[in-house]
Amino acid sequence: MYSVWTRHLTNADEKAEFEKFVRGSKRLLDRIKEVLTEQLDNQDASENTIKAYDNPNWAYKQAHRNGVRSTIQSILKFIDLDQQMENK
Repeated sequence: MYSVWTRHLTNADEKAEFEKFVRGSKRLLDRIKEVLTEQLDNQDASENTIKAYDNPNWAYKQAHRNGVRSTIQSILKFIDLDQQMENK
């Protein structure tokens, strides 16, 4: 589990309790992961059309999409407790 999950806590018991709480929320985190992955897939699909380039502000829209994609990917990494265990 990434230390950022418990960084706000100073007491070892509180950290252990909070870690248990987060791990107990795995089912919820997995559902959030599914929803975000779906949003990412939908965004990727909408970018792959020729019509996307018809906008004179295409570069700004693309920069925004790249930022959104990066944010979603960061969140997906943060909530993937299985991956965090493998990288420990």
